[in-house]
Amino acid sequence: MSMAQRIRYLVDKHPKSRQQIAADLYISVDCLGNYINGRRCPDAGMVRKMAIYFQVSTDYLLCVASAAKDAAILPTVEQEQNLLKLFRTMTPTQRELFLYSGYGIANYASIP
Repeated sequence: MSMAQRIRYLVDKHPKSRQQIAADLYISVDCLGNYINGRRCPDAGMVRKMAIYFQVSTDYLLCVASAAKDAAILPTVEQEQNLLKLFRTMTPTQRELFLYSGYGIANYASIP
């Protein structure tokens, strides 16, 4: 599957209209159409934006990962903002403990 086909698939399965997706990505509907039809390839910044927007990895969009399920599920902007809000309400000691436990979880997850 080509990058254009993957973008088309993600746009088609997304609940928002093409007009809204283009507006959310700060591009024109024509530009989105060019990406979908393979007449134009998104630059690295747009690939990153699309990966975040559609919650897939850049590897999936760039055809490195074979399927969306192989791609990392990225947090939404809302989830990241909520996490930041929570972190900002913590005391310095709570922040250190939170970061320490997060590092432990990340390292544990990488053990085969």
